[in-house]
Amino acid sequence: MKKITIGNEQLSYIEHGQGDTIVLIHGFCGSVDYWEYILPLLSDKYHVIAVNLRGHGSSTYSGAPFEIEDLANDMNKLLKKLGIEQVYMFGHSLGGYVTLAFAELFGKSLKGFGLIHSTAYPDTDAGKEGRLNAIRKIQDLGIEEFVNGLIPNLFADESLITLPNEVEKAKRIGYGTNGIAAMETQAAMRKRPDRNGVIEQANVPVLLVKGTKDKVVSLDRVASSSNQNVSEVRLDTGHMSMQEAPEELAKAIRSFIPSKTLT
Repeated sequence: MKKITIGNEQLSYIEHGQGDTIVLIHGFCGSVDYWEYILPLLSDKYHVIAVNLRGHGSSTYSGAPFEIEDLANDMNKLLKKLGIEQVYMFGHSLGGYVTLAFAELFGKSLKGFGLIHSTAYPDTDAGKEGRLNAIRKIQDLGIEEFVNGLIPNLFADESLITLPNEVEKAKRIGYGTNGIAAMETQAAMRKRPDRNGVIEQANVPVLLVKGTKDKVVSLDRVASSSNQNVSEVRLDTGHMSMQEAPEELAKAIRSFIPSKTLT
C-alpha cells in the first residue's frame, strides 16, 4: 500500500501494471480491497490505481467537512502528484458520484469513465431522509453495527447464500471505515446534485454497469441519456459485482476501453 499526502489527508492507494491508466474508486464503507479480484484481471494490460477515499481503508480523515467535489479534487491532486495526465476512471456507487464530479470538474483528464452500480440522479426526498437515518445509526450504534445492517442489502439474495465469505469480507472492510468520516460522507452524498447532464454532454466514452438484482440502484435510476458515447452492460448481480461476478465486470471494463475509445 502506498501513501500520498493530499491537503490535510494522507490517502492510501495501490497500483499495478503498465499501459493506459485505470483509476478505480470504491463505494461507501468500502476500500481498495473491494477490487481484490478485479486488479489481476486488468493489470496485465493496464496501469491500475485503486484509491482509498478519505476515512476509508487506511486513508486518514482530519475531521474537516467535505463535499463530493472535494473527493473528486483529491483524485485530481493525486493524479497530478503522480504525473498522470489522462485516465479511465470507474467508480462504484459512492465512487460513481466522485467520478461524475471529476468528469464535471476535470473532464480533460479523462479518456473515458464509468459508473458501476451508481447513479447520476440526486437523492430523492426518501433517499435524503435515509441519509439522515444512516447518520443517526452510525452515531447511536457505531460503525460496526451500521455495517452489519448495510452490507447484506448490497448483495443479491442468492449471493447471501452462495457467497457468504464475500459478504463477511465486505463487512470486515466496512468495519475499517472511520465513523465520523462515514457520517460526513452520508451528508455529502445527500447534497450531491443531478449530474445526468455530465453524461449527456460527455465527449468521451461512458460505461454504465448495472446489476439486474441491485437492491440499491434500480435499473431505471442509473442515468438518462441519448448520448451516443454511452454504453450499458447489465450483469446478473446485486450491487457488488466486483465480488459477485468479478470476471464479468473485468470483461466489461476491458471490452469498453479498446472498443469505445474515440479517435
